[in-house]
Amino acid sequence: MRWIGWLFGRKRAQGVPDARRPHEPVAAERLPGTFSMPQDEAGDAGEHWTVRLAAMALPAQAPAPDPRLLPEVEVALLQLVHERARLPRRPQLLPQLLGLLNDERASGRQIAEVIGRDPALAANLLRLANSPMYRVQSAMVESLDRAVALVGTEGLRQLVAVALMQPVMRLEGGATGSLPERVWEHTELATGLVARSASGRGRDAVFAAQLLALMQGLGAIMVVQALRDACARLQCQAPDATTTAELLQRWARRIGQGVSRAWDLPAVAGVQDVAGVASLEALLETASSAAVDIMLAGSETAAG
Repeated sequence: MRWIGWLFGRKRAQGVPDARRPHEPVAAERLPGTFSMPQDEAGDAGEHWTVRLAAMALPAQAPAPDPRLLPEVEVALLQLVHERARLPRRPQLLPQLLGLLNDERASGRQIAEVIGRDPALAANLLRLANSPMYRVQSAMVESLDRAVALVGTEGLRQLVAVALMQPVMRLEGGATGSLPERVWEHTELATGLVARSASGRGRDAVFAAQLLALMQGLGAIMVVQALRDACARLQCQAPDATTTAELLQRWARRIGQGVSRAWDLPAVAGVQDVAGVASLEALLETASSAAVDIMLAGSETAAG
């Protein structure tokens, strides 16, 4: 899934972090449905996958952070959870587009009509349809109806992912370096892996799993932005990988869930079990760990 960075005209992004260490200047109440990774399921080196991921962008060890930094970041994140006005605005046509994609009776023409009301979505759809992944003729695809038929359900879900990301797609790292790019590379990989894991459980489960991964990534990028902005205000450096990973573990999914509720995304909110076998969040945790393994393997190959 390299389409996210490509659609935005950026090089591919990278990663999502997560971990647990006790600093807790602000109590973070646990929302229903949030998932905590048991310690005995950590990575091979005894570290949670989010610590390994954060270490790809930040030092494994660093001087103690400015004592004002973490409290300031957590206050900002708590405000995101409780004050909807601080969340990014929902793409206007997103609920209607999601409804059509989940309606087997919806026609391609209906979907094209909705997409056509948003110039940015329409441009991204045509760009996707004319990409090497989908283009089958030398002639350019210029009709939205034709583009919808060409890219199919999978391509339209990619378009939804783009719509979800647009409100927060500022990847400047500042004090956090390449972490925003790592976050989005990880989101791409985890979204594809969790969809594959849910593929035997029906169309709705696959779409919900993809959205859950995307909302985790969206929440993670908002955490990184809050950290970066606090570092800029206080004129200090970012904390080490473990501390940063803890922030992502504690807050990314909470904020993603808050955004999903504020944006009325019922395909994510409240979906906890797939076919009575395993929760979507557990599938996502496994996929997230595997995504880090793929990223690390790729880094080792490039270095070798």
